[in-house]
Amino acid sequence: MINPPVVALGEGVTLLGVLRAFAHNNITIYSTAGSADTSTQSRYFQRLPGLAELRQGLPATPQAITSALTASGLAEVVLVPCTDRFSAAVAGLPEQTATTRIHRSMPVADTLALFNDKGRFAELLQTTGVAHPRTQLLSGANDLDATRFASGGELFLKPRDSQNFFSRFGVKAFRVTSLADARTRLAEIQTHGLQMVLQDYVPGPSDNHYFVDGFRDRDGVVRATFARRRLRIYPPDFGNSTAMISVAPETMAKPIAGLQRLLAHTNYRGIFSAEFKLDARDGEYRILEVNTRPWWFIDFAVRSGVDVCAMVYADALQRPVSTVDSYDVGATCIFPYYDLFAIRNLHAAGGKYSWTRWLSDLTRARQPIFLWRDPLPAIVGASRILTQAISGASRKSRR
Repeated sequence: MINPPVVALGEGVTLLGVLRAFAHNNITIYSTAGSADTSTQSRYFQRLPGLAELRQGLPATPQAITSALTASGLAEVVLVPCTDRFSAAVAGLPEQTATTRIHRSMPVADTLALFNDKGRFAELLQTTGVAHPRTQLLSGANDLDATRFASGGELFLKPRDSQNFFSRFGVKAFRVTSLADARTRLAEIQTHGLQMVLQDYVPGPSDNHYFVDGFRDRDGVVRATFARRRLRIYPPDFGNSTAMISVAPETMAKPIAGLQRLLAHTNYRGIFSAEFKLDARDGEYRILEVNTRPWWFIDFAVRSGVDVCAMVYADALQRPVSTVDSYDVGATCIFPYYDLFAIRNLHAAGGKYSWTRWLSDLTRARQPIFLWRDPLPAIVGASRILTQAISGASRKSRR
């Protein structure tokens, strides 16, 4: 049986997890990441043949991908996009370029748009009856309703295109406290051509966030689900998980059922990672978003027994996909660098979580970057952080 190589398109922590997963299965994997990316320090990193070394990596366009595949000389590949932009670009590619046969296991372009455009996603949730925060699509300031701000609930402006918004503002969303505040924020955002929605903030602490990761194959069968609970977050407002624990799927039966209904309605295919928040008011799990590609902590799922990367590969090549119905429950994952900030904030708020306990927890936890058999990305990453810290301290001392 011929096993064509994987070409992973993306960068950062997500790419690193994907590289390790495929290499662990003895599948050749190439990458298009730029030389500045920490993932290039991995022992499993191989640059796509024929691709010149790029500082910032391959552009996420169909044209750039096609040119790179042509230059590679590879007869066939399995493409694995690791960002929303690369997913959109890969979805637009034909099955055959002039030189390369392309295999993939992912949603089609229309389905990607349903999930990645937060306005269309809100409409999809309304149609399917899956519990979600109340969301209003905004075309302009005139759509803002004063009664929404008089109801007493917290509201925030959320981008319909998350990646472009984050690239521009460096945050995932903006809280708004009044109608005037919302109008000011919206006017600023729209000068950049970005569209927004107004959404209710689901009350409750950060550890009320849960995630369901998994895979649905070409026949519409959900082959695996991996449930985890957030323990800590940074930044505290609309940040990323810094510590988490895997939980039994039975505890998430209702949200998983709603997610499966959503996936079936859209004839979804491929990897997914859905985020829910347990609403402190009524105990309802409300879905917030679904990532339609590999995510930051994909290596946590793989090392816990849910190898979605192996499923992607088998499904892309029209091979049987194994079902996984169990995994390590109670396994933890900590992202040390960001978790340090989360713990600092916890202490500042009067929380009781000692550094001794943190170090003890860290020794038992899985990590997204450090891995004994592949230590260099963590070493290089830590070195860069230390160098920046020393440089910053030196600049301050000279003032």
